[in-house]
Amino acid sequence: MTTDVTIVASSWWRWWPTFVGGFCSPLLGLLLARWLPFHFAIGIAFFVVWFFAGLIFAGRSAPKWGIPRWLVAVFAGAGAGLTVAVVSFFFPWN
Repeated sequence: MTTDVTIVASSWWRWWPTFVGGFCSPLLGLLLARWLPFHFAIGIAFFVVWFFAGLIFAGRSAPKWGIPRWLVAVFAGAGAGLTVAVVSFFFPWN
């Protein structure tokens, strides 16, 4: 009787776009806040970063129902950007 052993990459490596997005979004938002109102800047930053993270995730697994991968990334970026912009508008910290 033989058993097959499959070596799987560690689980954190699969989620690296999430860690990069969580680190770079606020930094880009603070950079853009020099020229824009804070809630616009943070919303734009989160949209841009999570759009690219969505592209990476959509490239790994095909979206359901025939939705284009770029549209899934737009939805991910828009959701993140709108959520953070609204929260930062109602609860300003700077």
